[in-house]
Amino acid sequence: MRTLFAVVGLIALAGCASLGARLSSKPGAYTVTVQPVHAPHRDIHATYVHPDQDRHPGYLVLFVTGDDGWFGTSRAVFAHLADEGYTLAGFSAPEAIDGVAESVRVGTARAAEGLKDVYAQAKRHLGLPDSTPIVMVGFSRGASAVAFTAVHPELRDGLKGAVAIALTREADYLHATESERKQGIQVDSEDRIQLYGALKLLGATPFAVIQSTNDSYVPAAESRQLLGADTATLRLYSVESEDHGFSDARDKLMQDLDDALHWIEEEKASAPTT
Repeated sequence: MRTLFAVVGLIALAGCASLGARLSSKPGAYTVTVQPVHAPHRDIHATYVHPDQDRHPGYLVLFVTGDDGWFGTSRAVFAHLADEGYTLAGFSAPEAIDGVAESVRVGTARAAEGLKDVYAQAKRHLGLPDSTPIVMVGFSRGASAVAFTAVHPELRDGLKGAVAIALTREADYLHATESERKQGIQVDSEDRIQLYGALKLLGATPFAVIQSTNDSYVPAAESRQLLGADTATLRLYSVESEDHGFSDARDKLMQDLDDALHWIEEEKASAPTT
């Protein structure tokens, strides 16, 4: 019984620490609020940043953390985006996938429907029109959600651009149908969707990948092999760093993130209207 209470206590403390790791408001710069959002299997929490002066009007930046939740690199990136004056909606990857069995993968159509609804709720909570385009930014597991949003037709329509930081090879929780595989979606021997191959199916959506040279999952050199040469709508940023989380190269990571977001703004601003 003593052991049980100890475990429950540790879980409670971890939960409090996770909540406390979320960004705090910065008077004169931005206000942070947390609000529940209805997801397919249960409610999750969205962390919203309302800038006092929106320096990037006309779109919403949606951010998804890595497996560390609101700690480490994820928190550093989210704080940087807030300091840069973006209107933000942030989601914790571990909270979003909690209770979802990895052995039971979700079909892409169902996943897209759920994400589309979550994105729409975020816009309503922030008082934005439903037509407001989004820019996706994600780290590690969150980068997988970014890649999926960019390549799925139902989600890509409202997407201004995307930045995937420390992108892994596969999507653990998604299942591709036979028809999707015939259209070019690749899977590995464990039936996991291959994200780098899927990015080659992108249309006109600007997409940037920022990868560490010593990433323990996919080093930048391998990312280059998988993606091929840069194109008008696909870029790879290679950051000289010792690990997956850019622990020794945060400044360079933020510089490349800023450059990628400015590129997305310019790319869409210069795109011809129909």
